[in-house]
Amino acid sequence: MNNTPQRRLRLAWGGATDQGRVRANNQDAMYADWGLFVVADGMGGHQGGEVAANLAVRTMTKADRENLRQLHDAVQEANKVVHETAIAQPELHGMGTTLTALAVIQEGGSRRFVALNVGDSRIYHYRNNQLSQLTEDHSYVAELMRRGELDEEAAAVHPYRNMLTRAIGVHPEVDIDEWLIDPVAGDRFLLCSDGLTNEVDDNAIAEQLSTDEDPSATAKRLVRLANEHGGRDNSTALVVDIQIDDIDNENDPEVVQREDGEHARIVFPSEESPSKAITPAAVLESTPKSSSSSAKRQRSWLNDRVGISVAAVVISMVLLIASAAMLATIGWYARDGYHVGVVADQVVIQKGRVGGLLWFAPTLEEWTNIQVTQLNSQDQRTLITGKQFTDLAETRTFVVQLRTRLVGPTDDARGDG
Repeated sequence: MNNTPQRRLRLAWGGATDQGRVRANNQDAMYADWGLFVVADGMGGHQGGEVAANLAVRTMTKADRENLRQLHDAVQEANKVVHETAIAQPELHGMGTTLTALAVIQEGGSRRFVALNVGDSRIYHYRNNQLSQLTEDHSYVAELMRRGELDEEAAAVHPYRNMLTRAIGVHPEVDIDEWLIDPVAGDRFLLCSDGLTNEVDDNAIAEQLSTDEDPSATAKRLVRLANEHGGRDNSTALVVDIQIDDIDNENDPEVVQREDGEHARIVFPSEESPSKAITPAAVLESTPKSSSSSAKRQRSWLNDRVGISVAAVVISMVLLIASAAMLATIGWYARDGYHVGVVADQVVIQKGRVGGLLWFAPTLEEWTNIQVTQLNSQDQRTLITGKQFTDLAETRTFVVQLRTRLVGPTDDARGDG
C-alpha cells in the first residue's frame, strides 16, 4: 500500500490594469488561467504597442505548454507572429512588446513553475516575508547597473531608462530568459509592467504583498499606488497565490493516481479555480457580438439615412486610405536602416533614423563598449549628431574602423555584441 501523502496544488489570482494619468490608451495586456499567467507591455507608434501585446498574449494562450520546451517554443512563436505582422502591415512597422509569463508544468512526477521573460516587465517572488525579483530587465539602464556603471538612484531618473535591449517582435528570433521554481505553500508571485515598478519601489511592493488580502485586492491597490505616485505610464499587476494541501482520503476522486508512486501527488481541481480568465486590457482579440436584432438595427439605421451623400462616404474612405498609407510610409522610413550614435556617453548601434521620426523612436541594437571620451574630436562631432547607414553589416564595419582611431583605452570585456 502506498502511504505517500497526496497533495493538491491550489492557485488563486487577481489582476488589475490602468492606462495611468498621462497615456491616451492602455498598451498593456494580461491573461490569467489555471496554469498560465502572462503580462505584456506593448511599444510602437499609433496602435502598434497595443496590437503587439495582444498578439503575443493571444499566441501564448493557444500554444501547447505542458513542459519547458513547449513554453520556450510558445514564446518564440509569439515573437514570430508579432514580427511577421509588423512586416506584413507597414503601419505597424517597428512595433514590439515585452512578455513575462508564469506557467505550471509537470516535470519528473511533480509540478513546478516556469518563469519566462523578454523585456523589462517583471516577475517578483514573495516567500517567507522576503521579496526577490526573479527576472532581469532587458534594458539599457539595467545593463549599465549590472556592469556597475550606474546605481539604483541614478537609474531611476536616467533619460534612457525605458530603452529596451530585447523585446518580442523586433527580430525574427529572440533570446528568452527561463527559470524553474518549486512551489511552496504560501508563495506569492507578482507579474507586472514597468509602469508599476517605475512608480512603486520594491519596499512598497513588498509591503503590499505581505498583507493577507486576496490577490485581486492586492493587485488593485498596487495599480492605485502607481497612479498616486504619478501614473506616467500604463500599469498592470497580476498576483498569484500558492496553496498546497495534503489529502488524507486516497479514494478522493480528484486525486490523480501515479504508476511510479515516488512523488507526492498534486491535483489541479478546476472546480476550485477562480475566474478562468482576466481580460482587463483587451487581452484577447474578442469575437464581435452580433445577433439578428443588432443586424436589424444596423439595417434600420442605414435605411433611415438614405439621404447621406455617397460622395461624402467616398471622400471619407479616400482620406482614411491616404492617411493609413502616409502613416505606413512614415513608419517604414523611420525604422529603415541603422545608425551609430551616442547614448549616455556610450557609442551604440541603433535601428532606425537618427533622432527618430514623430512617435517612431530608434531602438537599441548593439553595444560597442566605446566611450565618447575614447573618440578623437572629429569622430565625437560626427557621432554626437549620429551617422546613418543602410544595413547592419555596413554599420558594424564603421564601428570596426572607429576602433582603429580610438585615442583612449578600450573595454574588450564584451566585444562588439
